Amino acid sequence: MLSDKPQAHQYILLVLLGAIWGSSFFLIKITLESVTPVTLTAFRLFFASIVLSGLVLILGKRFPRDLQTWGYYALIGVTGNILPFVLISWGELHIDSGLAAILMAIIPLTALLIAHLWTEDEKMSLPKFVGTVVGFGGVILLVGPEALNGLGDSVLGQLAVAFASFCYGASSVYARKVGLVKQDPIVNGSGILLCASLMALPMAFIVEDPMSLEPNLLSIGSLLVLSVVSTAIAYIILYYLLGAVGATFTALNNYLVPVFGMIWGFVFLSESYKLEAFIALAVILLGIIITQIKGKVFRRLGNRFAMNAKGGEEA
Repeated sequence: MLSDKPQAHQYILLVLLGAIWGSSFFLIKITLESVTPVTLTAFRLFFASIVLSGLVLILGKRFPRDLQTWGYYALIGVTGNILPFVLISWGELHIDSGLAAILMAIIPLTALLIAHLWTEDEKMSLPKFVGTVVGFGGVILLVGPEALNGLGDSVLGQLAVAFASFCYGASSVYARKVGLVKQDPIVNGSGILLCASLMALPMAFIVEDPMSLEPNLLSIGSLLVLSVVSTAIAYIILYYLLGAVGATFTALNNYLVPVFGMIWGFVFLSESYKLEAFIALAVILLGIIITQIKGKVFRRLGNRFAMNAKGGEEA
């Protein structure tokens, strides 16, 4: 059963997840300098699965023994890992990171709609819908409306990232629907990544030729950070939040991803930002806050606003 209202530590974890995944696009760009997309995906999953599987053993946890759960793991491994990882890596070869950030912000919208259709305890409400749309608008403001000018320049690259967003949203809701989120998040993450890596590694050797690559040290380092932090650690947080507060709330971290992309750019690349960026940040945070307003409160505010407007007209 989902908690009625996320707790303070769950908001902190949501922000942390956004911070971790906010560095992913930056790290992917670096890794792609000397590593091909499918190979990047395969070894990212492989290293991450080693980390989490080792953690399962060290903590004395047990993997599930029923085939049905492993079937769920395999399906989510494909739809929530292999497909989106490859599509995003390939898409970033053809479109700007700003446009990619906007397309990735489709995830909360996707999760909101699918959760409404698939689950009984995450139905769409007016505050959720309004807050999600406001947050999406904040992402566009943050990245810059001019990023939308790239729409149509590389349709396949855009479709690749957009479909990856759909896969992320759908797989998160599916994990809730089939009850995976009731299990230990470390075990879940390990099982899913293990299945994904076992499928992705042969694919990399069939589609590409990893042994012929000559990755530089910077790409190798970026790949390891992607594996350990952006995948293994992020998966523990992800599956904890999915079980505790649901897919719709958890998906809101994707509005924070470009925010932290901006922060990492400032810290590591000495990038500077205009006032509009901070206004956009405020809009994104406002959107997240609106999604957590109770429907009754939201309706009362709407009625009060309507009454004030009517009174003003009569005056």
